[in-house]
Amino acid sequence: MTIKGGRSAFTEGVIACGPTILGYWSIGFASGAIGAVSGFSVSEIVLLAAFLYAGSAQFLFYSLWAAGAGPAAVALAVLLVNIRYLLMSSYLARFFAGSSMMQKFVSGVLLTDETFGVAAQHAGRHGALPFRWMLGLNVAAYANWIVANVVGAMFAAVIPAGISHGLGFSLTAMFIGLLALNYFGSAQKRLEIVAMVVSGAAVLGTMGFLDVNVSILIATALAATICATALQMQARHGRTA
Repeated sequence: MTIKGGRSAFTEGVIACGPTILGYWSIGFASGAIGAVSGFSVSEIVLLAAFLYAGSAQFLFYSLWAAGAGPAAVALAVLLVNIRYLLMSSYLARFFAGSSMMQKFVSGVLLTDETFGVAAQHAGRHGALPFRWMLGLNVAAYANWIVANVVGAMFAAVIPAGISHGLGFSLTAMFIGLLALNYFGSAQKRLEIVAMVVSGAAVLGTMGFLDVNVSILIATALAATICATALQMQARHGRTA
C-alpha cells in the first residue's frame, strides 16, 4: 500500500513518529539510567523495556523494587498505571475497520501515550487507521524506546542521577504539543474542550484523597463516557458539534 509521494503507509507511520522521538529518548535514557543505578543489569533493563514498554510503569517498577516491595504489590501497581491503555485501545479500535483480529492486537499491544496521540490526530483527519501506518508508527517508537534505555543504562555510571531525572521536562512539553495538535486537527472541537474540562476537574476533585494514577484513570473514563454519549446523541439526532 502506498500513499502520497509514493511512500508506503509503513514509511509514513515511521515519519509520523518523528515529533515524539525526543520524548522517547529523554525518558528512555532516564529510565535506563535509573534501572542501572537500582542494580539491574543491561540485559534485565532491555527485557523490561521490551516487555513492559511503559515509561511511568518502569519508573514505578524500579522505585518499588528498590524500596523492597513484593512481586504482587509491584505487579498490581504496574497494572493500575497501565490500565489506561485499555481505554485508549478501545477508542482507536473503531478506526480499524477491515483489519484482522491479529492486526488489531499488534496495534494495541504496542500502543503508548505518545503513539495514541499521534494516531488519534491521524484518525481525526482521515477517519481510519491503516494497519501498516500504525505498525510503522509503533515500531519506530518501540525501537527508539529500547535503544534509549540501553544507552541510558550504559552511561549511568557517568551521568549524574539528578540530570537523568531532570530530562522529564521534554515529555511534558511533548504531551502539551500533542494535545494542541489533536485539538486543532479535530472536527469536534467543542467535545475536545468538554473532555479537557471534565478530565481536569475530575483530577483536581479526586487527587486530594486518591492516588494520582487512580485520579487520572477516573478522569479518563469519565471524560470518555461523556464524550461518547454526546457523539451517540449527535448521531441519533443528525447534528454535529
